[in-house]
Amino acid sequence: MDSFFHHQLQFTRAFTKKINEQLAKVGLYHSQWLIVFYLKHFNTATLVEISNYYDVEKPTITRTVNRLEEIGLIKKIPSTDKRERKIHLTEKGMQVYDDAKRIIDTFEENLVNEISDEDLMVTLHTIHKLKEKIK
Repeated sequence: MDSFFHHQLQFTRAFTKKINEQLAKVGLYHSQWLIVFYLKHFNTATLVEISNYYDVEKPTITRTVNRLEEIGLIKKIPSTDKRERKIHLTEKGMQVYDDAKRIIDTFEENLVNEISDEDLMVTLHTIHKLKEKIK
């Protein structure tokens, strides 16, 4: 069974490396794309919400968000609670999302184009079961 998780880890690392190569075309890394993707789908968020969603430590999210803010893709929303930073995509961030989404969709379609829908559904089902068990 250790072989399954070993292969999964190898795949994840290779996938992330290739995604980073593709996203470089729009000036993003995979870790940044995850936050841009989240904000596109949830509109606004706190750093804690993003941290919980991806199960990543808040300081890691904070560094990535700061970089996205520096390059003008996200903006802080004024809040009455100084402990809670809400953020959202800027217009530039929305455009970068659209460009990156096309790149990601093409990459993923090419990756799975010879894998049956049935195999993909079984794999997705297995991933969901494993996620439930690990929590």
